[in-house]
Amino acid sequence: MGDLTLRDLQLMARGNVAWETPLALMAAASSDDILARVNPAIDHILQEFSRTPKERKDRSEDGLSIDLITSLKHFGFQASHDTTTGGHCDIVIDGRYDFLWLGEAKIHGGYDWLLKGFNQLDSRYATAVKGQDRGGVVIYHRGPRVDQVMDGWAAHLASERPDVTIEPRSPGDLVMNTRHVHERTGREYHVRHVIVSLHWNPKV
Repeated sequence: MGDLTLRDLQLMARGNVAWETPLALMAAASSDDILARVNPAIDHILQEFSRTPKERKDRSEDGLSIDLITSLKHFGFQASHDTTTGGHCDIVIDGRYDFLWLGEAKIHGGYDWLLKGFNQLDSRYATAVKGQDRGGVVIYHRGPRVDQVMDGWAAHLASERPDVTIEPRSPGDLVMNTRHVHERTGREYHVRHVIVSLHWNPKV
């Protein structure tokens, strides 16, 4: 086999998020290129979490987030936990081109607890400048019916934060996208809300 180019490696890695991501990050030519890899990586990692609920049922909120960050590092991201960015943010992904993605993670213990995480992200951590105007809320749920939890969260957020626009979604969707004008910059700040089921209740 002759010398492989980066393009050759990218073609060989196609369909495997764990292989695709570090190659795409190495080739990134803008903050948008880095951003394009964040959500697929987080979704892939959370799918892995959902396969091991028994092993994660006693993990703390911070412990689960550290597991997520460790995986993000293995994917090639500059990720950290509890880093000072206007406060101690749960998930911080830094990158070239002044890229910054921030996330708050909560074990679902009521919608006001989730709202606290969203408001922390919005008013304490987010910079909302170019290349730093995307973030996320990660919800760990140990009870049943994550679909109903996400629907309830959408309704609660709409009620408590009327300034936030919730993008169209179907009932039962496990991902929700929101946007609102950020108080600091006047720019739109976009947040992706995602939930993972860690329910463990075997009948036999």
